[in-house]
Amino acid sequence: MSVDDHDHPPPPGAQAVVKGQLNVTGEGFPTVPHISENFIPLSVVVSRLVENTYSELVNILETLPAANDTTKKRKFLNFLVHTRQQYIKLLVLTQWSRNAKDISKVIDVVSWLGGQKNCFSNVVWALQAVKQDLGGARLRNPDIATALEVFVLGKPRLSSFNYIPPKPLSPQTILHTLRDLNVLLSLRLALTDDIPVPFQNYKIANGRVTFCVVSEFEVDLGIGDDDPNSRFFLIDYRFNFKPMSTITPAIRAMVERVGNEVLTTKGLDGLYDYLHNFTLAYKLLILQQQLMLLANAIWSGTLSISYVAERQAIAIQYWSEHAGRRSTAEVGVLQSKVLGVRWLPRDFPPETFAIDQDEISAQTLLSQIIIYHIQNLLAAVNTAFLSSPVYKSLPDLITPVADTKLKIELTPSLTTYLTVEHLTGRMVLEGTTDLIASAEKALNTQTDIQSSTQVLINLRHLSIQREVEDFVNSAGWEVIKIANIRPEDIRQKYGAAVRHMTTMRQRHWIRGWFIVVTITESSINLWFSEFKPGEGGWSIARNEALELEALDTLYSTTKLSRLAAVTSARIAFHIIANSLHERNIPYELILPPSDVPGSALELPSLQFNSSAVTKSSWAKSAFKLEFVSSDGDGVRNAIIVTGIMEKSSALRSVSTNSPDVILDGENGRFFLKFYIPPNHQILHQILERLSQIERSVSYVTTLQSFNLKLEEISLSRIVFEYAPDLRMALTISGEGKMKLGLSDLNPHRRIQFFLQDVLDNEGLKSLLGVLPATLPLLRVASYIDSGDVYFMTHSTKSYRIIYYDHKHAIDIELRDKDDRKMVYVRDSYGDIPGYKQADVCNSVWNSSGPGMVGFETGIACEIDVVEDILARIHKTISA
Repeated sequence: MSVDDHDHPPPPGAQAVVKGQLNVTGEGFPTVPHISENFIPLSVVVSRLVENTYSELVNILETLPAANDTTKKRKFLNFLVHTRQQYIKLLVLTQWSRNAKDISKVIDVVSWLGGQKNCFSNVVWALQAVKQDLGGARLRNPDIATALEVFVLGKPRLSSFNYIPPKPLSPQTILHTLRDLNVLLSLRLALTDDIPVPFQNYKIANGRVTFCVVSEFEVDLGIGDDDPNSRFFLIDYRFNFKPMSTITPAIRAMVERVGNEVLTTKGLDGLYDYLHNFTLAYKLLILQQQLMLLANAIWSGTLSISYVAERQAIAIQYWSEHAGRRSTAEVGVLQSKVLGVRWLPRDFPPETFAIDQDEISAQTLLSQIIIYHIQNLLAAVNTAFLSSPVYKSLPDLITPVADTKLKIELTPSLTTYLTVEHLTGRMVLEGTTDLIASAEKALNTQTDIQSSTQVLINLRHLSIQREVEDFVNSAGWEVIKIANIRPEDIRQKYGAAVRHMTTMRQRHWIRGWFIVVTITESSINLWFSEFKPGEGGWSIARNEALELEALDTLYSTTKLSRLAAVTSARIAFHIIANSLHERNIPYELILPPSDVPGSALELPSLQFNSSAVTKSSWAKSAFKLEFVSSDGDGVRNAIIVTGIMEKSSALRSVSTNSPDVILDGENGRFFLKFYIPPNHQILHQILERLSQIERSVSYVTTLQSFNLKLEEISLSRIVFEYAPDLRMALTISGEGKMKLGLSDLNPHRRIQFFLQDVLDNEGLKSLLGVLPATLPLLRVASYIDSGDVYFMTHSTKSYRIIYYDHKHAIDIELRDKDDRKMVYVRDSYGDIPGYKQADVCNSVWNSSGPGMVGFETGIACEIDVVEDILARIHKTISA
């Protein structure tokens, strides 16, 4: 049989020897075959490398502009290094190509030598196969010993090996034997002192003793004779835990063999130790099989199972997909000689606990480990959450509602529940808001408890911020997003710990004033702030902390409305104070005491001295300014000015005719109400109204000093009677000017313009002096000014009567002489061309009597008689 004809296949990797493969030339040397497969021309390699280099360079040049300088440099350097390596390889190839023929021959020789090596290997394996086949052709050696026994004795002395069946036993014999065995076993165990404690629970029946170890195994032992020193032997063994498992014959035989050996050497104690360890190992095997099934089923990708041989334990790595929460538990034999778990989490100290010994269930084991982990995880989150300074006094914000669920009160109206998925270890927040969804995503990227807790605290802060903004919006506030506040101002004014900030305002406030809500890690605060635009963003020009419980205030409609009123008052008084400062008027801003709870919601007030803005003494004390809030949108907010004034008849006489101005002359108090304009510039109105009151009081006092009858007195109008049935109305304008008014039939209507000039330039007292002095003249003018007679007025002191038909002119002039008013009447014929002397009036000029003095062409008289003299002159000339 030749090697080539052998029918056994060669071993793997060996090549069959082909008959005639080695062709020998005539000279005795084999021909080396030429290898030409898988060769690529050098030109193709060069062209492809050049094209690839160009393509990569173009790609880099297109993508570099979008990157920063560091990235540009790194990418370009990587490209240069990689390209250099490729061209070095190309250089090596080109150097090889110079000896291409020699290298090709070397390749052919190496290939041929490899083929020869395979031929020799095939020969060796073929010879080995022939050797194995020849073993079957060997014959056994003859059994000389047995043959001699048969030859001498007629039969062999060897056992029959049960080839000859024994005689059957009767039932009575069997029963009697079993009873005897039961008695012997009872006596044997009763007299034995070294029965292991786990074997104290046993029963004797059917000629055997059964030791029952709870949650582990049952073992049946028997004895061979009645000798007290004879050993026990193992009859049967079975498990005593769930799931019930059938022992295979091989394992059973192994247990019986080893068990009997242990009984021989170590007795019952050794047997228990052996069977106990064997049972625990078998339980571990069942657990591992169950865990592997789970890892390949519903726990696929999240559970990793391995066996640690040195510790004889199963390593369970769960939540494998979550790098930050991946944990390990080892299942093995504890020091108490029972199966247990050594829990090895990342964020907690290792712990050890026993598992259910009666029923081996991987699903139950995993649930026990994971639930325990979740409980510890949520408890740690709960503790970390409540350890925050802002929540330390609010334990009801986060409470466990089940072993694996935490209730978190984000806001008074929004609650979420934190749980952990058993399979993946992902934290889950129940809720449908975008903030909750974003927080859940962030939770599952954290790697430690503190960071996860910070995500929850941040979620609560954001939820509070959003709900506060929604609530204040519904309450009529505006929430303004100011993005470009200077960061250094925020750190300086509100503190470096500010995480979230909300700026809100009332629509009627002037630009730049806000209530600011800041949220830090430890507190939620309210601030009264003024922002001003500048270079680089808004700057915080004014800032004051409000000593209020922020959430209690922001979630109360009543307190929020009160906060709006207080802030409106602060803004108004701030602007008034600035205006007082510009006018150098000292003032005092009165704020409620800060040490009284809730005082920040009390309205402030402002006061300044009356002597700084008034010239007279009608006001006796400081003016106090108080804020009155409207019930609506704030447009009707007002400032009330109160103070003490003199108890005078002049003040009692002034009627305001307005609910916004109350002058209580009897009690000596006044109340002025001013509605705040959109620009909050109200001080001018206040000072103007105070000046108006001062002027009105002054005018009334002046009129009363002349004993005139006052018929109507208000801040804008005074009507008085200065002669029987003759009245004058003084209308007081907002600028402090008065305009007098006369009826059409009033004699002074003729000189109203001149009277207004006296009032404007000389004052009310001068006017009151002119009225009685001019009244007789003007009464005469009312009945002589007709037809060809003209009564002409030059001023309140100069008049002329022209008799056009008679060509006469009479001049009248009022003069002061010795503190008396005198009227000078003279003939003015020489002043008007064509007019002649009124000789007919000589009788009048020559008149004499009380209160008059005659001249050659005129007469001087007192006010009381001027009317009679003018009537005589008119009658004389008109006759």
